[in-house]
Amino acid sequence: MRAALANAVRPTRSLLARFRAARSGIAALEFALILPMMLVLYVGGVEVNDAISIRRKLNHAASALADLAAQSNATVTAAAITDLFYAGNAVMKPYDSAKLKPVIAGVAIDDKGAATIAWAKSANGASCPAKGSAVSIPASLATPNSFLIMVDASYAFTPKIGYVLTGTYNMDERVFQQPRIGKAIAGPTC
Repeated sequence: MRAALANAVRPTRSLLARFRAARSGIAALEFALILPMMLVLYVGGVEVNDAISIRRKLNHAASALADLAAQSNATVTAAAITDLFYAGNAVMKPYDSAKLKPVIAGVAIDDKGAATIAWAKSANGASCPAKGSAVSIPASLATPNSFLIMVDASYAFTPKIGYVLTGTYNMDERVFQQPRIGKAIAGPTC
């Protein structure tokens, strides 16, 4: 019985010894094991990079819109604000600028420090705040009897591949800027 058992185990031992000594397929095996993880890391890196780039561009677009609107004289026209929206779209390139939803608003601060919308204009389907509606501003900017330009910009980011990041991510940015010339700027209303 022992001899029969030894004869049965001997081929298995030699097969294991040959498998352990063989080196020709190790690289292919390692590649097959690592490939799925590397693809997830690569695709995820691309998607996260796009999200970070769009977030950064959204911040730049909102800041540029606020800065350009604050350079206006006593009045900013609807045509001038439309041109500003084109500038915001240009900042968002190469990403889809149709997803940028900007609102440029004038914010009047009364003698008690309460801020209300004096005028506002929006683009690309962004909701426009009503004239006279209250707006929350940082306490450091609530100087009585002053005026601010406010830009609210949002962007709906949907990953192109959608493997690691799925769904739509809504990014929002709010920027305040004091007028550069004069005390207040008049503007159009939605």
